[in-house]
Amino acid sequence: IMIHIYTDGSSRGNPGLGGFGVVVYQCDDTKETAIIHCYQEQFKHVTNNQMELRAILYAFEYATKYHSNEPCIIYSDSAYCVNICNDWIYTWVRNNWKNSKKKEVENINYVKALYKYLSTDFFMCQVNKCKGHKDLIGNELADALATHNSTKFEEIILANNIDLSLKLNIDVQLKI
Repeated sequence: IMIHIYTDGSSRGNPGLGGFGVVVYQCDDTKETAIIHCYQEQFKHVTNNQMELRAILYAFEYATKYHSNEPCIIYSDSAYCVNICNDWIYTWVRNNWKNSKKKEVENINYVKALYKYLSTDFFMCQVNKCKGHKDLIGNELADALATHNSTKFEEIILANNIDLSLKLNIDVQLKI
């Protein structure tokens, strides 16, 4: 069994009202078979990047708490976040959390929280880039949750006959 986690963040205004959404699939032989968890949160006065980062942090927390011995692939349509997780963060650590312009890294609290997971031995999450708004169902569902669009979420579920029978109502609190 493999776990696929789709994340998305959104804000109306930058900063402005925003939120993030996370959709977790259980997969057999790389085929996404059932949604086992969905989560969304809404905030005032946030940026899109903050919400994208917060979505990945939620995915890390969820994966660590409920799937610590299983490989998890986390998908984000944010190149900024994927580059942070797979590349930039390690340079920033070596440079004492400074970017190439010798300034403090933006969204430093979120970035440091990500690093706590990424630097842990045996952390089994991989962060991959996916194309946004290209009819990738997991990404579209996460977007619907991030934008608090329950109508869009329900339409996607119904149109694709998605199995929600395994959906667990688990509330994971972020530790930032």
